[in-house]
Amino acid sequence: MLVRFALSCVLFASIAMTQSSGDPAVVYARRIIAGERTYRPAVGYIPDSQTAVAIATAVLIPIYGKAKIDAEKPWHTGLKDGVWTIVGTFNGKGAGGEAIVQIDKKTGAVIFVTHTM
Repeated sequence: MLVRFALSCVLFASIAMTQSSGDPAVVYARRIIAGERTYRPAVGYIPDSQTAVAIATAVLIPIYGKAKIDAEKPWHTGLKDGVWTIVGTFNGKGAGGEAIVQIDKKTGAVIFVTHTM
């Protein structure tokens, strides 16, 4: 019983540390990158539709919930003027509508997020 309690405390402390801005690994990384130039891929951070969908779903799930976003597969993607547009599919499940996300191909910045209906 005592061992279980000790393991629970260690687990909780490690979870709390990973979410803390005072985490030594994060503090170290911030110090190392100060003044450094970042790596920029020639094709941009979002090189293909698979990556665009992965980023879009990572953004959408905390907002709308995993079940709602998973129900919108397959995803439709298009690239125009350096901006990926990702659109879900209404499969007749739930209240309707589709998620729409736009992501800058070069920087990976999320430009637009909505869900119709």
